Amino acid sequence: MNESISGQCHCGSIQWTATLPHKRALNCHCNMCRSLSGADYSSWIVIPSEQFSILLGHEYVTEYQATESFSKSFCKKCGSTVNCINDDKFPNHIYIAKGNVSTHFDIPAEIQVFTKFKADWVEVEKDIPVFN
Repeated sequence: MNESISGQCHCGSIQWTATLPHKRALNCHCNMCRSLSGADYSSWIVIPSEQFSILLGHEYVTEYQATESFSKSFCKKCGSTVNCINDDKFPNHIYIAKGNVSTHFDIPAEIQVFTKFKADWVEVEKDIPVFN
């Protein structure tokens, strides 16, 4: 599959495109993802870095280096996630936030990670394998 998907930040200042196939689609329940997103868990599409490019708004992209191997890029204007990098888990790959994809795509979560850190009110989806 060499399909393309595209997305943008909330305010539209940053627009990006990515070429599939993807490496992995996952839901992450780790404390860092929950804190950075403000959500119960984060949903990601992981692709090789060279398959991702920013089309518009490079000047609005800023980066937060959370750990030595994990960084989050986001929009300076609206705060929306552009992508994340986690070199510990997927070196040379980009994590794309599924919620910021604006084109139609059908990539369900294939695994759930760090479920031992899940929010107390979240039920782990029984049909998606857990990988910790």
